[in-house]
Amino acid sequence: MSHDTKTGSFERMKQFNQSRVLNMIRLKEPISRADIAKLTKLTKPTVSSMVSELMEKNLITEEEAANSTVAGGRKPFLLRINYSAYYIIGVYAAAEVVRVILSTMDGKIVSDYSKEMVELPGKDEFMDIIIENIHHVLNHSQIERELILGIGFAMHGLVDPDQGVAIFSPHLHLEDIRIKETLEREFLLPVMVENDVRALAIAESWFGQGQGISDFVVLSVGLGIGSGIFIKDEIYKSPFNTAGEIGHTILEVNGPKCQCGNNGCLEAYASEVAIFEKVKRELEHHQESIIHEWIKVGKTNLTLDMVFKAAKEGDPFVISILEETGRSLGLAAANMINILKPSKLILEGYIFEQGDFIVSPLKEMIEKYTFKSPHEQISVVCSTLGKTGMVLGAVTLVLHKLFKTDN
Repeated sequence: MSHDTKTGSFERMKQFNQSRVLNMIRLKEPISRADIAKLTKLTKPTVSSMVSELMEKNLITEEEAANSTVAGGRKPFLLRINYSAYYIIGVYAAAEVVRVILSTMDGKIVSDYSKEMVELPGKDEFMDIIIENIHHVLNHSQIERELILGIGFAMHGLVDPDQGVAIFSPHLHLEDIRIKETLEREFLLPVMVENDVRALAIAESWFGQGQGISDFVVLSVGLGIGSGIFIKDEIYKSPFNTAGEIGHTILEVNGPKCQCGNNGCLEAYASEVAIFEKVKRELEHHQESIIHEWIKVGKTNLTLDMVFKAAKEGDPFVISILEETGRSLGLAAANMINILKPSKLILEGYIFEQGDFIVSPLKEMIEKYTFKSPHEQISVVCSTLGKTGMVLGAVTLVLHKLFKTDN
C-alpha cells in the first residue's frame, strides 16, 4: 500500500510521546498540562509541544478550570479528548451477517448498516459484499474521508492480525481471505483485522464490563463458541494468533461431530446450532412439549426463539436441554478459570439474554469445579454490549493503535 497523506497523518498521530500524552488525557480527563507532565514523567516543554500538535489536529480541546487556580491567581486550562473530531469504520463479518458502522472515537455510532447472508458466498463475493456495505455507510454518512482514521475488521474464525488475513472461517467455509490488502487498496485507509471474539474482548475493556479490569475472559456463544482472553491489560493471541478457541476443547472424544472435523467439541454440545439440533432431534420423543402444539397450529418450522419461548412457559423438555447446555459451558469455563484465574468472566450471546436457564447451571458448575483460595472472587456477568460488541471491537482496533503506548 502506498502511504498517502491520510495514512501518514494517522501514523504521525501515534508517535510515542503524542500517544502517551493522548492516552493520559483519555484516562484522566479533564487534566492539566502540569499533571500530564507529572504522570508521564515528560518535561513540561515536551508536554506543551505535544499538546499543541494534538490541538492542531483537533484531537483535544481545552477548557478553563472552574474552581482551582495556579500561581499568580490564574485558573489552569484542562484538556479533554475531542471524540467527535474523527471517525472510524467498524466491520463485523460472520456467516449470518455483515455489519458496518461509522462511529466517533468514543464508540458512538453515527451510521449503521447490516446485510444478512442468505447463502454462503464465495471468497470474491464475500469481499464484494464487504466493500459494497462500507461504500453504503460512507455514502449515507456524508462524512469527509479526511476525517476517517481507519477501518477495523472483526472476523469470524482463525485470523492473522499482522497480515490482515482470515486464515480459515469454518462457518463461511472460506480460507485465505486477504482482507487488509483488499480494503486498503479500495479505500486508501489503514485497516486492522482481528478475530471477532478477541475484538469483542477489546471492546469490553474500552466500553463494557471489562473497563478498569486487567484480567478477564469473554465467553461468546452464537453459531460457534469462542473466547477472548485479556491478561495484564492486553488481549492474548498466542504466537500463532489462535488463542481462545474454547469451542474446540473436547468434552467427549466419541461425542457428536463438530464443524471443525473433530468429535466431541464444546461447540457441538452448546452452540446455538447444537441447542436447536438437539431439541429438533429429541422432540418426537417428547409429545408433551408445548412446541408440538405451536408447530401444528401455526404450521411453522421450529426456531431458536420458539425454544426459549417454550422454556419461559415452563416446558420441562426444553428446560432440561438448556440446563444441560449450561452445564457443558460451565465445565469448560471452570477449566479455563482454573488455568488463567481471571477476575471476571463475561458472557456474550443471545442464549445468555433469555433468562437464567443456561446462566444458572453455568455458574453452578464454575462454583463447583473451580479450585480457588478463600480470598479469590471471580465475577460472572453478562455483556451489556451484546452483538454490537463485535463491531465496536472492530472500532477499538483502530482506537487501540491510536492511543497505544509502548512500555
